[in-house]
Amino acid sequence: MDLLSVLSRVIPASCFSIVCYGFWVHFTQTGKWTSLLWMASEGLVALLLVFRRASHRISRNPWDWVIGIAGSMAALLVRPAETSLVPIALGSALQIGGTLFAIYGKVVLGRSFGIVAANRGIVVEGAYRIVRHPIYLGYLLTHVGFLLANWSARNVALYIIEYFFQVSRILAEERLLKEDESYRAYTGRVRYRLIPGIF
Repeated sequence: MDLLSVLSRVIPASCFSIVCYGFWVHFTQTGKWTSLLWMASEGLVALLLVFRRASHRISRNPWDWVIGIAGSMAALLVRPAETSLVPIALGSALQIGGTLFAIYGKVVLGRSFGIVAANRGIVVEGAYRIVRHPIYLGYLLTHVGFLLANWSARNVALYIIEYFFQVSRILAEERLLKEDESYRAYTGRVRYRLIPGIF
C-alpha cells in the first residue's frame, strides 16, 4: 500500500510537471503570460498531489478513476490555432481571470486536493463559498477564453470530451462527499456546483 500511495502521487505529479515544462517553453518562445500562468496553476497541482493529505475515504469505483484521470488530462491536449472568434485581449483576459481563480481555489483546498473522488476533509472557506467546485469554474473560464481565441474543430471536440468527464467527476465527487454530514450541510448553504445561478 505504501508503494501504491507513492506511485499515485509521483506518476500524476510527473505528468503535470512535464506539461509545466511545455508551458514554460511556450512562454519563453512567445512571451505569452497566459502560458506562464498555466504553468503556475498546473505546477501547483503537481505540488499538491505530492503533498496531499491521506484520504478519509476514496472511491473504489473504476469509472470514478477513469473520469478523474481523463478530466485532468483531456484539456491538456488542446493546441493553439490560427482562428480567433474574439479579440485576443478578451480571450487572454478570460484565461488570466480563470487561471487566477483556479489557483485561488487550489490554494484554499490545499492538501485536500486530489484527482479521484475522495474525502480528505471538507473545505468550505474562500472560493468554496461561491460554488462547490471553484477550481472547475476557474478551468471553465480559462478554457472558454482559450477556445474563443484558438478556435478549431480539434479544440472544440477536446473540450466537449473534457466537460463530459468534468461534469461526471463533479457528480462522482459529490456522491462520495455527501456521505459526510458536514458536506450535506455545506450543500444546503452553497447551492450551485459549478456556475452560479445555472448549475
